[in-house]
Amino acid sequence: MTALNSSPAGGGLGNRALLDKMDKLRELGIQELVPLPQMVVVGDQSAGKSSVLESLTGFHFPRSVTLCTRHATEIICRREETKSIHVSIQPADGDDEKAKKFRRTVTSLDAPEFERIFREAAEVMGIKSDADASGSAFSQDVLRVEISGPEEDHLTIIDVPGMFENATPGVTTEEDIDLVKGMVKKYIHESRTIILAVVPCNGDIANQKILTLAKAADPEGRRTMGVLTKPDLAVENATKEVVVDLVLGRRRDLKLGYCVVKNRGADDTTSSNEVRDLKEKEFFKESPWTRLPAERLGIPALKMRVQQLLMDRTKSEFPKVRSELLSQLKRMEEDLAAMGQSRATADQQRAYLGELATQFNRIKDQGLDAYYSRNTIFTENPELKLITRIREINEQFARVLYTKGHERAFYKCDDENDDGEDEESDIDEKVQSVNGIKHSTNAAAVLVDHVEDHIFDPLFPCDRDTLYDGQADFTIPTMGEDELDDILSEPYSCPKPTNHGQNILDHIEREYMGSRGIELGTFSGEMLPTTFKYQSKKWRPLARAHVSNAILVVHHFIRSVLERCCPDPDVLEELWNFLLDELLKRYRHAVQHTERLLDIEFEGTSMTYKPTFFEIRDANKMALAEEMRKRADNDLKHSNTWGLKALIGSLLAGFTAGGGDPVKVTRQEIHDVLHAYYDIARDRFLDVLCLHVVHHDLLHSQNGSPLNVLSHKAVLGMSADQLDTICGEDMVSRERRKKLEMHIGNLQKAVRVLRA
Repeated sequence: MTALNSSPAGGGLGNRALLDKMDKLRELGIQELVPLPQMVVVGDQSAGKSSVLESLTGFHFPRSVTLCTRHATEIICRREETKSIHVSIQPADGDDEKAKKFRRTVTSLDAPEFERIFREAAEVMGIKSDADASGSAFSQDVLRVEISGPEEDHLTIIDVPGMFENATPGVTTEEDIDLVKGMVKKYIHESRTIILAVVPCNGDIANQKILTLAKAADPEGRRTMGVLTKPDLAVENATKEVVVDLVLGRRRDLKLGYCVVKNRGADDTTSSNEVRDLKEKEFFKESPWTRLPAERLGIPALKMRVQQLLMDRTKSEFPKVRSELLSQLKRMEEDLAAMGQSRATADQQRAYLGELATQFNRIKDQGLDAYYSRNTIFTENPELKLITRIREINEQFARVLYTKGHERAFYKCDDENDDGEDEESDIDEKVQSVNGIKHSTNAAAVLVDHVEDHIFDPLFPCDRDTLYDGQADFTIPTMGEDELDDILSEPYSCPKPTNHGQNILDHIEREYMGSRGIELGTFSGEMLPTTFKYQSKKWRPLARAHVSNAILVVHHFIRSVLERCCPDPDVLEELWNFLLDELLKRYRHAVQHTERLLDIEFEGTSMTYKPTFFEIRDANKMALAEEMRKRADNDLKHSNTWGLKALIGSLLAGFTAGGGDPVKVTRQEIHDVLHAYYDIARDRFLDVLCLHVVHHDLLHSQNGSPLNVLSHKAVLGMSADQLDTICGEDMVSRERRKKLEMHIGNLQKAVRVLRA
């Protein structure tokens, strides 16, 4: 290899530094992500392309090795104090470790050594060396030849395989023709590439295929320069005149114009560059070449021109390259961040799920503590205000239980004359006072009142909101009803109790008369549980429907928060499938707890140890006596003929509430005991159901709440197979992550190169 003489073109420390940066970016493979300014030499086979490259770079391709024409070759010339030559491979496949490790460094290359290195490189790139060898005829890899020395000029140029029209049996195929054409198109398509189109003078220049491809890639001809070779073979004057017209710009098809060069002869392998330049100069002293400007004739002029073109292109495109490089880095970092943590190993998978569990539990705690301002999920999705929703349905359940949970209205003295509405009104006001609920006679409530008459009619089905008479501030979510089908009870609309209090006395009398024993002046111990079961028989469907609604609220919260914490839909579904069995188990526990509480109330002993039981019973009696006194006063006030006897009789009748009839006296006693016990049992059942089942089982139990199903303890207990099934990355994702990480690493290095 012999170096060319130095040239001032492209000189200057600033220009050299800029070109060096572009070369370092190419070495990092950045051109695959961001187009870089470059110069590519293209042409048909036998167009003299290799000879032009040798003349421009001073680098002699080994004549005996045809392998150098089977791949792209990037030749980088740089002026350095120390003379050295580095040969390496830039693989098209970033995972080709063997190609990435290929590197040869020498101080000079004689022909035999250069031939050996080319053969080794071809073997690494998978190119077959002869017809009988295995491998491909061409490779997408790039061979980089970096030449440094005190006499070198700054120039980077890329040579791609020459195009050909016919396959050679045993060497190339029809597919190879398209492969090479595709390689050429790939290089010349980029808008920052200067196309050096090599065309022989002795052919039909206007119809050269390489010029057709160049025009397709560069329609306006702004970045294509023609290099006309073999002028000595253009023997006809007409052919010479075509060349002259092209160089003088009379056709104006290429804005960068044409240059004419005369290369060495095919048999000249020993002459120096100085001898070659001298012969070329002598040749162009003949007509018609003397009519052409000197800056368009010969290799020295071409070299000056390509150096300046490359420098100008690099300077003009450098700000755009830097901007695009930073944009690509930002986009790829965002893409990698969107993929989440790497999940290739069990430890990585466990860490990924652990972080997901942390996010989930943070939002869960905020939802339970009503810290809604601490996460935007609650403003974006108000239905996820968990504890607010639970409190709302608990209060509505309490209202329904107190106003409509009893089968028949309890007796009051004026029930003989009115329709019993006052008792329901009094209870309703009591519940509102305790819970701070204000009733609204909105359209939903009116509709529910209408539907109650048809509650068992399939033509009037009720939904889950009907339980609360449409007075809850939100709609019970239905997400997951199919998954919970065997756990949830049917929706329920609670009918109003029988309004006339006399009905309950009649019912008690029938029960008493149908089950009397030999008691004297009292009643059987079975009367209280029997009448209590009847009076509270709506508690069971009420409680079941309410707990089902609470389960749906919790289920909706869990699924929605998981969707927020886990953006990967595949991981989300696998994680959900894994958690679902445990969720169902915990929901069943809450349902079973509800049934156990109902069994305790209805199947166990009707018992209370509340000291106020007798006070409540006596208070009910006193209230009845007060009502009787008011009636007597009213009778006395409006009677002119009744005397003291009538008044006393009225009072006695009122106190006995049975007019002296032993059966009616007994039924009143049963009623008073039932009323007192029912009030206590109702208070007890309401609190136990809401506190034990809803708040403890569904919300706060450390080991049993569905909200704690995705705990760090659960993640630590997952096996390697479970982790891989839930969040292990598939092959496509792993390859994408690996490629993103590689590109990001190279782009970060590129940023440091540009800032150096």
